[in-house]
Amino acid sequence: MMTKTKVPMLLTLLGVGALAFLPCLAGIDVGQTAENFSLQPAEGGKAVSLLDFKGKPTLVVFWATWCPPCRREIPDLKNIHKSYADKGLQMVTVAISYRETREDVIRFKQVNELPYLVLWDEGSTISKRYSVEGIPTVLLLDGSGVIKYRSHQIDGELMRLLDTLTKSRA
Repeated sequence: MMTKTKVPMLLTLLGVGALAFLPCLAGIDVGQTAENFSLQPAEGGKAVSLLDFKGKPTLVVFWATWCPPCRREIPDLKNIHKSYADKGLQMVTVAISYRETREDVIRFKQVNELPYLVLWDEGSTISKRYSVEGIPTVLLLDGSGVIKYRSHQIDGELMRLLDTLTKSRA
C-alpha cells in the first residue's frame, strides 16, 4: 500500500527516469530529430528556422571565417551546393560569433561568393546547444529532420548519404 511519503518519492523517481529519455526526443546526435533553432541571416532580415526546411534534406555547417579547415572546405561546399541544390538539398551554414563580428562574416561571404545561406549565431548560442566543440561541424538531416550524419569533415560517407537522400528528388 502507498503511504503519503512513498508517493512523492515515486513521482520523483519517475521524473528522474523520464529525464534520461529526453535526449531521444529532439537532439544533436545521429539518429535524433534535430533540435529546432531560429537565427537571422548574417546580412540581417527575417530569422530562418530549421523547421523552414522540413520535408527537404538539409546540410548544416557550423564554421568561422578564421578557421583554416573551414576555409579549405569552401570549394567542397560550393560544389555540393551546385550539384545538389536542384535536387532539393537545402544548405545552411551557421557562423559562430567567437573571435569575429557579423561584419566579418558578411564581408567574407561577399568576397568568397558563398552561394548558400549564412546564418549569424550571436553569442554562439546555437553552437553551444548543438555541442559544437570543433569546427567545422557538419550535420546532414533527412527530410524528417533526423540527423543522419555528424562529423568535422566532408567525406565519402556524407557524399553517399547526399546521393541517397536526394536521389528520389532528381
